[in-house]
Amino acid sequence: MNYQTYEKLAHVGHKHYKDTNFCTVIAVASVTGMSFGKARIKMEKAGRPHRKGTLTNTFHNVIKKRGFDIEFVSGYCGHQVKTMGKKLGKGTYLVEIRNHVIAFVDGVCNDWSDGRSFKVICVHKVTKSN
Repeated sequence: MNYQTYEKLAHVGHKHYKDTNFCTVIAVASVTGMSFGKARIKMEKAGRPHRKGTLTNTFHNVIKKRGFDIEFVSGYCGHQVKTMGKKLGKGTYLVEIRNHVIAFVDGVCNDWSDGRSFKVICVHKVTKSN
């Protein structure tokens, strides 16, 4: 998978697309290995307005259409974002907090919220479909 850092993805979003509020685009790009531009186009086709967020089902469907499975992982509700990398470890995850989604890839938070105390609402594991 072609992994890109949050900083690089966000830079592309700001500079080349004049976009903001793109946590779902960055999460989709991070867990699927797509570029920011490709993830943005897929999200736009799925209904994401420019500079706006989307519902969970929207970005989950985009990820599933790219050949991935998404499975709810219990036991993390109420934990803090800053502890999730160590707790999740190896694998690819989507961590949802209030009005935001974060990609974790092999224990690394690919988001600006890294190290913050935000409370986790739910966690989904993302795996390549067979």
